Amino acid sequence: MKTVVQAPGKINLTLEVLGRRPDGYHDLRSVLLPVSLFETVEVEERADDAVTCRTVGEGVDVAALADLPLERHLAVKAVRAMQRLCGTTRGCDIRIVKRVPIGAGMAGGSADAAGAMAALHRLWGFAGRWEALVEAGASVGSDVPALLHGGAVLMEGRGERVSAVLRPDDKPPPPFWLVAVFPGYSVSTRQVFESWTPRLTAGADVCDNAISSVRNGDVRAACLTAYNGLQDTVNRLHPETERFCLALREGGALSALLSGSGSAVFGLAESRAHALRIQRSLPKNVWSKVVSTLPDGVMAAHGFLMPRVMVQIHVGQPS
Repeated sequence: MKTVVQAPGKINLTLEVLGRRPDGYHDLRSVLLPVSLFETVEVEERADDAVTCRTVGEGVDVAALADLPLERHLAVKAVRAMQRLCGTTRGCDIRIVKRVPIGAGMAGGSADAAGAMAALHRLWGFAGRWEALVEAGASVGSDVPALLHGGAVLMEGRGERVSAVLRPDDKPPPPFWLVAVFPGYSVSTRQVFESWTPRLTAGADVCDNAISSVRNGDVRAACLTAYNGLQDTVNRLHPETERFCLALREGGALSALLSGSGSAVFGLAESRAHALRIQRSLPKNVWSKVVSTLPDGVMAAHGFLMPRVMVQIHVGQPS
């Protein structure tokens, strides 16, 4: 049997770095939004226990993955996590069509992992607790629990605590439209965090206001709270990043911000038509996409009912 999953990348409307943790990671607080830029993850069962992974790019360069050892692919790590979770050694073939740039801070690798887990959830009939599935995702990557949970989420800790922004009775709000821009180079997340120095955080009101703006579908309010505590560090390491934010603002974006640890930046727009006008103002040789935020994530699309409650789990020491 074979299952195909369309797994979305993400942006961070807010990202606060609250401090270093004793385990070597950093405590984060982020309002994370999946967007309509999808990785296609195709998973086919095998009769033996072998696992393969093949990646092709559609509009993005995947040359950096050519020499990556099999077990370092996040999708393969996701398979191993699901094998442990399901108590099986069954193998599978994975084929990924990448559309999210590599090293962009838009969670392309985490999307691949979430997509693989969603596919195997269907193929292998996992019927365990939701918390166990999210814990398995957290063992793969910090953004995986948020992408599994789906929709706009508040992500805390090192990514292991996620809660839905929308409440059970909330009507789905209008999406935000935005232009995502990849400058053409990857940023090392490890280097960014090693170079980060403590500073005053944005404050809890920024997070609360961002959540309110998402619930109301109010993009102008979202612009007032958009914040990334890593942006100054990334701009210092890669000054070109700030120039792309400036280009978005000059093109008419309501606000421009780094996504995650970069290198991608995004500009918020009033509408799809407005986003397209912003995109046309950018240099033609620069990768850019007009995308919208999404109401649900990969697991919702594959029939897994996510709880609208906080999920908190514990992860091991960093490798």
